[in-house]
Amino acid sequence: MRSKTTSGVFKATVGLSAISIVSKILAFAREQFIAWRFGASASVDSYVAAFTAPQLLAGILGGAVAAAFLPVYTAQRAKSEEAGERLAGTSLLAVVLISGLGSAMMLAFAPGVVKLLVGNFPPEQQLLTVQLLRIMSAGVTLLSLSFFLTMLLNSHKEFMMPALVPVLTNVVLVVGLIFIGSWGIVGLSVFTTLSMGIPILVLIWAIYRRRIKIGFHYAFASTAFRRVAALSIPIFASSAFGQIYQLVDRRLASGLDAGSLASLNFAVKLAQLPIAIFVTALVTAVYPTLAYQASQKDLRGFGETVSASLRGVSLLLIPAAVGMFVLQTPIVRLAFERGSFDELATAKTAVALGYYAIGILGLAMAQVLARAFYSLQDTLTPVKVGIATAIINVALAFILVRPMGHGGLALANSLGYFFNSGMLLLILSSKLRRGALDFAPLVGKAVLAALLMGGVAYGVYGLVATRFGQIISLGSAVGFGVAVYGIMLLVLKVEEVNMVRRRLLRAVKRG
Repeated sequence: MRSKTTSGVFKATVGLSAISIVSKILAFAREQFIAWRFGASASVDSYVAAFTAPQLLAGILGGAVAAAFLPVYTAQRAKSEEAGERLAGTSLLAVVLISGLGSAMMLAFAPGVVKLLVGNFPPEQQLLTVQLLRIMSAGVTLLSLSFFLTMLLNSHKEFMMPALVPVLTNVVLVVGLIFIGSWGIVGLSVFTTLSMGIPILVLIWAIYRRRIKIGFHYAFASTAFRRVAALSIPIFASSAFGQIYQLVDRRLASGLDAGSLASLNFAVKLAQLPIAIFVTALVTAVYPTLAYQASQKDLRGFGETVSASLRGVSLLLIPAAVGMFVLQTPIVRLAFERGSFDELATAKTAVALGYYAIGILGLAMAQVLARAFYSLQDTLTPVKVGIATAIINVALAFILVRPMGHGGLALANSLGYFFNSGMLLLILSSKLRRGALDFAPLVGKAVLAALLMGGVAYGVYGLVATRFGQIISLGSAVGFGVAVYGIMLLVLKVEEVNMVRRRLLRAVKRG
């Protein structure tokens, strides 16, 4: 039976998912505007490469401190509000100092960073990438601050205001894309930097509104901050090793046909759309709960929360992966093929989408499982698994890029995600009671239902596409496929689906 805590997590997830849907619609519009204005072109390759650098460094620096901060902060607040305030102030200052140094280094050493990241670009394209990187170098600090302030609010069970930040970010970028005019790709970089800075004001206002206090007595030598630092180091190392693959991926893609990096970028945005809508919301809502359960030594409740999260992720993302794989070309065509985005760009992006789709379940599970380990204040295990994953990813990328081009890079990425999540799942299962994470039968049922769904969707699209337009054809395929998937889950007696059915019947009877 589902606990009250788990039910609360999923209620929060539903609310966050609703906001996330709005955000992702805007993000989708952003990518469509980029595709319309620039296509899958060399200039977009430069923009993607330049934006990748501050994102990677912010994830390593700010992301590590923010992730390590929450469980320690939760434990400190349980002792006293003053202890929590002191740790929050100290950690915030550390984020500002570390990320500020990162931005300064990114600005000063931009040519070297570009050479390392996309050294296979032609010289003139490298110069453009350097220019764009310098414009967006402040993103290291801005993104790191956003990560930390978001985690601080989440620890107080404030999820909605941080969830609105991506909405604001995407609004700024969409408006920028409409009005950049002759500024071109340089203008897009300027608005990208603005979009990273404006949300921080919203987060600060949310902290003020909730009256969350941040102490101004900075105590870097305190036991609590030393614990944050100790937990941050393995996360930092894991992130750094994880980003090695991203560097290799970008470097290898820069040596392929022009537009390969852009095609990979457009494809990964589509592939990770269901993750961004549901899984990110779930991880955001579940992390504080897991941290609290771990601090209370409630391993039974902890296991139930992790298991319920993985079951929900599997039910949603297995059909999404199958659907994107079998309908890869019509999805990309409907999403992007207009303006400068031609049939060749569609074909290249569709190939990447199909291979990325294979790995979205592995990526989603890894996000949930990593937060589980962080909640147990075990950041070393994800590091070990992350290092092994990085090595495997790099090896696969070099092996697959020659025969498969940019599709090989996408496939290497997906295989790495499954290795990562599989190892984390095995290790976490050994830490919990036997059978606590037993959801394999559910996965088997979901895979069976999704495969049948995929066959129906592919067949329906083939029949309808010859008579109707893209929207009707793809909509019909998706609609019939979802219906088949739902019916199969009912036939296979999946617990979650039957629970939803019972609630709907009760609601109808009351109505």
